[in-house]
Amino acid sequence: MWIYDPLTYRFLIVNDAAVDLYGYSRRAYEQMTVLDIRPASERQRMVDAVARRSDVDRAERWTHLKADGTVLDVFTYGRELPFEGRQAILAIVQDQTEVNAARQQVTETQTFLDSIIENLPLAVFVKDIEQDGRYVLYNAACGNILGTTSEEIAGGSERTVFSERQMTQFRKQDERALATSGTVSFEETVEDCSGGKRILRTAKRVIPACNGGRPRYILGISQDVTAERETEARLVVMAMHDALTGLANRAYFSDYIRSAALAATKDAPVALLYLDIDHFKSINDSKGHAAGDALLCQVGDRLLSIVRQGDLVARLGGDEFAVVLQLTDGRSAEDVAERLLAALRVPFDLDGAAEHVTCSIGIARAPEHSADDDGLMRDADLALYAAKEGGRSTFRIYRPEMRREAERRHDMKLALHHALEEGQFELYYQPIYRIDGPDLAGFEALIRWNHPERGLVGPIDFIPVAEETGLIVPIGEWALNEACRTAARWPAHLRVAVNLSVSQFRDAGLLDAMRRAIDDSGLAPERLEIEITESVFLTDVAHSLPLLRAMKALGLRIAIDDFGTGYSSLSYLRSFAFDKIKLDRSFVSGIETDAGSLAIIRAVVGIGSGFNATTLAEGVETEEQLRALRREGFAEVQGYLLGRPRPVGDTEALIAATDALAA
Repeated sequence: MWIYDPLTYRFLIVNDAAVDLYGYSRRAYEQMTVLDIRPASERQRMVDAVARRSDVDRAERWTHLKADGTVLDVFTYGRELPFEGRQAILAIVQDQTEVNAARQQVTETQTFLDSIIENLPLAVFVKDIEQDGRYVLYNAACGNILGTTSEEIAGGSERTVFSERQMTQFRKQDERALATSGTVSFEETVEDCSGGKRILRTAKRVIPACNGGRPRYILGISQDVTAERETEARLVVMAMHDALTGLANRAYFSDYIRSAALAATKDAPVALLYLDIDHFKSINDSKGHAAGDALLCQVGDRLLSIVRQGDLVARLGGDEFAVVLQLTDGRSAEDVAERLLAALRVPFDLDGAAEHVTCSIGIARAPEHSADDDGLMRDADLALYAAKEGGRSTFRIYRPEMRREAERRHDMKLALHHALEEGQFELYYQPIYRIDGPDLAGFEALIRWNHPERGLVGPIDFIPVAEETGLIVPIGEWALNEACRTAARWPAHLRVAVNLSVSQFRDAGLLDAMRRAIDDSGLAPERLEIEITESVFLTDVAHSLPLLRAMKALGLRIAIDDFGTGYSSLSYLRSFAFDKIKLDRSFVSGIETDAGSLAIIRAVVGIGSGFNATTLAEGVETEEQLRALRREGFAEVQGYLLGRPRPVGDTEALIAATDALAA
């Protein structure tokens, strides 16, 4: 033990134990500060502790140094007191290597023991069970928790502080403690003196009688865990509920659907409805995320207004919701789905503006479709996919063929991965001719899959799966590189046209991929023609226009493909100078008999002329169609009449033959 000055840190007085333990003489102590017995790494911590008095009235673990450099692991306890006319700090140090001796020293100092107990943050009390539960010890923490003071309760019993009901509760706990030789622990809600509720975690133990007789004292230690439990309860709510909508979240839903699926029977089935808001991204993009969040909250409220008590509505994330229905009393999942669709068709109020949205719903029932949660969720997800494929704003009920189709798509995805790795893709090239002569203008590159078992597979059979899985991006990059390498061997006047899908157009690395393809192949940029559809251009104009302009800056030519089949007005033609307009084959096929098709063909020629764009007609299959297109002023044509798509060897043979004729 020592007393030191908190301003200078100097030792004012030390006891013999400190001299013996640390090995410094009393004369040495007179020249030292409490920092000198600490390693350098602990000194700033000590300075901070003294400044904040954080080592006062509490035990702290420290590392100290003896005079010979030996390291000590100690506990210290500090207390402020006046000493010789100044404010000082008493430090009591316990060497852990002699903890039993230190404990004995503490127990011999009754005043110090009382001080520790009085200042503990835990409620400590001792009751005399032979004196009607009279409190022998009742520290300040007890009073703080229960709304009284040790002075008010000193010498009194539970009867003087607590209600009869509360006292009975405490007496039952005492009986449990008396019935066992160990410690009895429990957590319970008690009433404080003002009638408020507190949650205490208490341990009680009977103190054995010194003479071996019947024990008469019970020691109790209580901790107020009210705030802790309230925090835990809030965390549980937060962990199991969506912060935005207040609905159950995915974690809660997962637990719920597991038990609901297992409990479902033929007489008491359960339906799981997966619901997605159609085109929700457009709300976020056009009106901002705050509007999107407001919409999600309103959707959640409408879903809750439709279901019954006992059903569950959960937000799984983004714009995905789940509804679990208890199908009793002849209730139908289809009827509920219809009501949900109708409720969501009513305009939403987003900051004063009416917003119309629709949703798609997938339905699966337990135990009819699946008897476990994993199967039920998979089936509902497949049904939701079918609803989206079916045009959205509708619902679909799970059917077994949906799973078979999903398995087919999965197998196709794996096969496409393998095909890309094994080099099973090949480009075919369909010739494009200038209509005013037999000259070749170039070729359109069309991908084929040389499947080891199915043979040559056309794009219509695998491109949709590639689009859906995102594989179209690496496949499209391969096609771009291959087309550029091949075209670089052709005569300089021939161009190669490569199609871009919506997914490729959204890829952030598209422009770099084009730049690499040109640089690696050595192909002149103006010989590469990129074909996009109207839907690609109109998906996100803010993204599309800068990207198209960047492509033009590279020197590439841009063609609008399948013209006339999109959803657009023609205003986008004024926003970007396309190099070519490709008329869809559906109009060419009706040129001989359909006056409407002929009128559209003439309009396209006029549009091309007005915007200084080359016009090309696809799908030319008869001489009459060719003559009609020539009469109307089209510049280029392609189709089976002029040449089918061919592998690279046949294509280069055609080029050689054409060059020979021209020579």
